[in-house]
Amino acid sequence: MASVLFSAAISSATIVSAQPRGTIVASNMDAHSVTIVDVASAKTLATVPVREGPHEVAISPDGRQAVVAIYGNRNSVGSSLAVFDLTKPTAEPRYVELGAGNQRPHGLAYLPDGKQLLVTGERAQRVLVVNLDTQAIDSSMSTGQATTHMVSLTADGAHAYTTNIAAMSVSAIDVQSRRVTGTWPVGARIEGIAVMPNGKEVWVGGNESHLVYALDAATGAITQRMEGFGMAYRVGITPDNRTAVISDPGSEQIHIVDVATHRIRKTIAVPAQVPAGGAADAAPRPASPQGVTVSRDGAYGFVTLKAVARVVVVDLARGEIVKTLTVGAGSDGVGYSPFVPSMR
Repeated sequence: MASVLFSAAISSATIVSAQPRGTIVASNMDAHSVTIVDVASAKTLATVPVREGPHEVAISPDGRQAVVAIYGNRNSVGSSLAVFDLTKPTAEPRYVELGAGNQRPHGLAYLPDGKQLLVTGERAQRVLVVNLDTQAIDSSMSTGQATTHMVSLTADGAHAYTTNIAAMSVSAIDVQSRRVTGTWPVGARIEGIAVMPNGKEVWVGGNESHLVYALDAATGAITQRMEGFGMAYRVGITPDNRTAVISDPGSEQIHIVDVATHRIRKTIAVPAQVPAGGAADAAPRPASPQGVTVSRDGAYGFVTLKAVARVVVVDLARGEIVKTLTVGAGSDGVGYSPFVPSMR
C-alpha cells in the first residue's frame, strides 16, 4: 500500500496557522484523573481526580457533558461511570454505579437523545444501555463473547458494533430492539473499532495481524484487509465518512486513511520525547499514540500520546500535527466537544 511518510516534531516550533477550537477531555489512567483542555488556547481548564483506572471518554451530542468509564487497574476493579458537566469543568463528577455484575466498563457511545449511553461490560460480556438522568440500567444485551471491549455507534443511533478481544469477534446490535443480531469472526486481538457514520462499513484494528479490516456492516463479511500498520490500536472516522484516523503505537505513527479507497493517505511519524512535566534533562521516550477522536466538522483528529502525557491535534487535510496539549500521566481515552466553557 502506497503511503507518504513524514516526521512531525512536536514542539512549539511546529504550531502553524490552523486554529482548531473546542474542548478536549482526556482520561489519565496512571494519574487517576481527567484533564479538560481548551483547544484554541491550549489552556488546562481543570484536572479532576477520579477513581482508579479511567479509560474511554464519550461526549454528549450537545457537547456539554462527558462520561468516563472507570475500568480500574491491577489493584482495583472498576464498575462505575464518572459524569462531568462541561459547563462547570472544575466541578467534581457524579458517579453512576453499574453494580458488581457489570465490572470493567470500557467502551462508551451516547445515543442521539443525549440521555442514554451504551457501555460495554467486559467481564459480563454485555452491552448496557444506561440512563444518565435516572442513573439506572435501561437494558442489558449479552454478546456471549469474551472480553467485550469497545463499542461504536452509527450516527442515527440505530446500530452498534463491539469488538470482543478474546473471542476474536465483532458483535452487531440493533439498538432499538436491544438485540444482538450477529457475531462475526474477524481475527486475533482485535480491539479498535469504528463504524462509518452512514452505517455502511465497520473498521476494526488487528493488534497482532498488523491489519485494519473493513467489514460490510450488514453482513459482517470482510471486504478489505488494509496493510501498513504496526498496531492499529484505535480508529476514528470523520462525520462525512471520508477520512479515518488510526493510531499506531506499534510503529509510533498516526495514519490518515482515505475511506473510499481504503488506502493510507499520509503517515505521521511521532518522535520520542520527554514526558510532560518531566525533568528537562530526562531521556526522550517513545510517545505511544493511542486514543483517537475527531472534531465534529471533520477537520481535526485528536490523539493521546499515552507515554508522555500529551494530546496532539492533527490537521487532517494537511496531514500535520498543528498543536500539542498537555494532559496527565497515562493519557488514554479522549473526547472532543465543540462547546467551550466560560471560566468567568
